[in-house]
Amino acid sequence: MAIKLVTIDIDDTLINSARQITPRVKAAVQSAKQAGVKVVLATGRPLLGVVDYLNELGLNDQDDQFVINYNGGMVQTTSGISLGGAQLDLAAYQELRQLADELGAYMQVEGKDAAYTTNTIIPHEASGENYLVKMPLKITPMAEMTADMDYVKMMMIAGAEDVQRFEAALPKAIRDKYYVVKSTPNFLEFMNAQATKGAGLKILAQHLGVDMHETMALGDQENDLTMIEAAGLGVAMGNAVDKLKAAANAQTLSQNEDGVALALEKWALGKTVPELD
Repeated sequence: MAIKLVTIDIDDTLINSARQITPRVKAAVQSAKQAGVKVVLATGRPLLGVVDYLNELGLNDQDDQFVINYNGGMVQTTSGISLGGAQLDLAAYQELRQLADELGAYMQVEGKDAAYTTNTIIPHEASGENYLVKMPLKITPMAEMTADMDYVKMMMIAGAEDVQRFEAALPKAIRDKYYVVKSTPNFLEFMNAQATKGAGLKILAQHLGVDMHETMALGDQENDLTMIEAAGLGVAMGNAVDKLKAAANAQTLSQNEDGVALALEKWALGKTVPELD
């Protein structure tokens, strides 16, 4: 079957180590779009952190182009119309905040327009994350967190060794209750159990009337695993973690070798790609 819908992770997938979309990747995305293929960015970032890339690719602020944000916590058009997703609530924040305190972990919750934390000392890893996704961080006492606020994604953020320790210490009840994933060595993320990139891909496929066999997904980290498994063709980047490579149907080259472009050219556009032969 021809590929009609492609979901692409951003960090270390769409963009290279210099955080750039290479000319070949940009050209391949444009060619796929012109061929009628829906190209969708699927990311742990909020929409604010995706806009620049959507603009660069000519996909932003359109009712017929789409984005999966917060690892599936939100699925929407690039013009901001919601199509689905699943969020958390104040009770979840309270529960995970208590757990973070017990573990000695910094934690923040990300909403649609801002991030919130009760911590008063912000680790540099968190400062980097908030700068990267253009998300203002508000230090807010627990008593001021209200039920009508947005609770999309919660994150424990620290150095890699500490994040490993937090992950190992999670109670089974927490793992069973939430979708827990390590999106980078520094980020341990908690979302609604129904909020995954794979679920977001299925929502879009249904919305567009596309069979799942006509979908392709590209990624490199554990938070991409659900969409790699859900897609008709799951493609691991050459720089992907081993777990993702094991689950994928195919593999392309790394983010620094135009891996996304090669995959689009070969499997979405039907071109001969010597690099993948």
